[in-house]
Amino acid sequence: MKFHGWFKPQHDFQYAKRALKAGLHGFEITGGESHYDPEEFKRYRANIERIKDELQASFTLHAPITDINLGSINRRIRQASLEDVQAALEFAREIGASAVALHASPGMLAMPGGKWSQETKSPPIQAELVQQEELLIESVRKLADGAADLILGLENLVYPHELYRSPEEVAGLVGKIGRPNVGITLDVGHAVVSGYDPLSFVHRLSERIVHVHLHDNSGTVDEHLPLGQGSIDYKRVIRALEQASYQGVVALEFILADPDDYRPYLEEFARVVEDVQES
Repeated sequence: MKFHGWFKPQHDFQYAKRALKAGLHGFEITGGESHYDPEEFKRYRANIERIKDELQASFTLHAPITDINLGSINRRIRQASLEDVQAALEFAREIGASAVALHASPGMLAMPGGKWSQETKSPPIQAELVQQEELLIESVRKLADGAADLILGLENLVYPHELYRSPEEVAGLVGKIGRPNVGITLDVGHAVVSGYDPLSFVHRLSERIVHVHLHDNSGTVDEHLPLGQGSIDYKRVIRALEQASYQGVVALEFILADPDDYRPYLEEFARVVEDVQES
């Protein structure tokens, strides 16, 4: 498996260069040009293109999630969301991204996580939710059909108002979409906050997992902490992925001020992988 780190607009070329020297294989970038100040995105894009050309790094991309609703019953909102994500997919194609993480949700980020997220189970798909899911499926099929050369991974979600938090819900949605280039992005932190063991995703859905997000939290809030600063046994996750012969990217979704600090994590991952291979 490969390991990517976050490359955000606040980072520069030298940050990327040092991160790769520390052992990263590449970067997860964030799409959504319309969500940025134009000049900021111009600099961000120039840095990404330079990293690709001069450092030969690999990329994954996170499609925009803020103010995105691919299942909206308001056709104008749904169309605007589709266009934003389609633009991000085009960007992913230009930089050769190996996978794109996609949220099948309204993308509301103001609601906090917490213990109540674990205690609130998803409602059955019925009544008004049926139409929204049908529209969501239609939207994702359009995205997948228009980007058949890209791998899209629908992410397990985290907030209590969202569906698709459990392994069964995410697998069910992917099955209903029924496209060969649509799989699952396993977000380890989301699974824990929602009350699910990340290994239940790995053990049940390993053949459908195309991308992984790895970060830490206290077990109740989606904090995106550096590994080791929360309660998640991340080495157990890496071990399970290696045992499942996962060959994709693990994106480390947390900020490190000093890119040299990636090195101890990557050395630790290498030891875990070696132990699995020798056992």
